[in-house]
Amino acid sequence: MPLGTLHTIEGTIRRGKHNHVLAVHGGGEWELEHDRRLPKYVDASVTVEGVRTGFNRLEVVRIKRDGEEWPAKPNWTTWFNRWRKR
Repeated sequence: MPLGTLHTIEGTIRRGKHNHVLAVHGGGEWELEHDRRLPKYVDASVTVEGVRTGFNRLEVVRIKRDGEEWPAKPNWTTWFNRWRKR
């Protein structure tokens, strides 16, 4: 899986030592880059859509609790240009 690819993953948000972790329902974990929305989802079953930024790291694009609808879709051009300039 190359860097910059978009992934949709289901799991549970947990607090890690230095950041939040997405524990995947089928096993494994993804480290999530800091996002101000994550604390309200701790210990909740969620679906995360994010961009791979490292071996097991995701930058969260959007997140929802299981059973909820996705929030409004972001403007991908603006988001991609912000991410690309890092």
